[in-house]
Amino acid sequence: MNNRECKRNLSLYRFYAAFNEPLFWGPIIIISLQKLAFMPLPDIYYMESVVLCISVLLDIPSGALADIIGRKRTIIIGRIFLFGSAFFFAIMSNPLEAWIGNILWSIGFSMQSGADTALLYDTLKECGRESEYKRKEGQAIGSRMLLIAFCSIATGLLADIDLRLPLYIGLPFVLVPLVVSFFWKEPIRIERYSVQKQFNVLKRAGVFILNSVEVQWMLGFAALMTTTSKVWFFTYNPYFELVGIGIFQYGIIFFLLNIVAWFSSHYAYKMENCAGERKVIIGMILCVGAPILMMGFVPIWPFAYLVLVQNVVRGFMRPFVGGYINRHLGADVRATVLSVQSSVSNLAAILGLAGFGFFIAHFSLLNSLIILGLASLSAGMLSYKFYKKRIA
Repeated sequence: MNNRECKRNLSLYRFYAAFNEPLFWGPIIIISLQKLAFMPLPDIYYMESVVLCISVLLDIPSGALADIIGRKRTIIIGRIFLFGSAFFFAIMSNPLEAWIGNILWSIGFSMQSGADTALLYDTLKECGRESEYKRKEGQAIGSRMLLIAFCSIATGLLADIDLRLPLYIGLPFVLVPLVVSFFWKEPIRIERYSVQKQFNVLKRAGVFILNSVEVQWMLGFAALMTTTSKVWFFTYNPYFELVGIGIFQYGIIFFLLNIVAWFSSHYAYKMENCAGERKVIIGMILCVGAPILMMGFVPIWPFAYLVLVQNVVRGFMRPFVGGYINRHLGADVRATVLSVQSSVSNLAAILGLAGFGFFIAHFSLLNSLIILGLASLSAGMLSYKFYKKRIA
């Protein structure tokens, strides 16, 4: 791959990453499932736990497929599934169509999620610039967060006219990454997938995790933060509606929370250097648990803006977890352990979503939020106690 082809691949990747998530859905996705697909909130939680389970099961096979047939082809297949998902979400008028859309999304996201980052790394490596990977990936994520933030305002305006309008308008933008994918040049891959090699790497990673208290702690802590955040996210729309916030304000809130997440991600390194690891951990526990409790005990519209606090953790989480794990393990199992961390967090989220669906079905939204907040803070305090005793 010559220098010109390398630059083109990198430019296309940043453009692809910016449109990689639906731009007009975030602020209204839950209320759309409730009002357009006629799904009660507990059923939404059960559905999300099932489709997340599908993603976990497909993660490794989809990665193997990308190694066998190529990253570019795998991404294209994944993006076709994602467009099919977007189409079903746009036209959904019953729970079945919502289920189909969500399952297609799960398959498509699993197909492309590992292949796209691998293509970026392979491109940089072939061009002798692999040291730039973190910077390029960070720039791509930042671009996406800012684009989603500004599109969230448009979503609020459009949904205020017709709830289905943002879903229709978002369809062409889902096609952008698919079109971009056709113009990538597939980097040369020296090593291809082998079952034996994958097994050996997983075995070494498993032994390392069993012998590392630091990594074990981070797997649990990341799972706690991720699960609480995912469960909390699906209460945003119902809580906004409960406290009397209009749909137009949904867009404003989501604009602000994406700006907060971008800022937190962009300055994560400086924040940790200033505060120190111990204070950062305490802060993350409080940022996730305390606002949930406050929203549950005092249901007033200003407290809806407490979701901004959680997005400090959303932006900070990936750099913090990656940096922590990279400091405590060797390069030969680093990527595998990070994949294990993601899988553990997803498995915990499956249980959390299903469990919270049960609480929502039997208790009010506010009582369920109080239970979630108390559980999160209690587990967070136990996690910090273990960290202080065995690691710090």
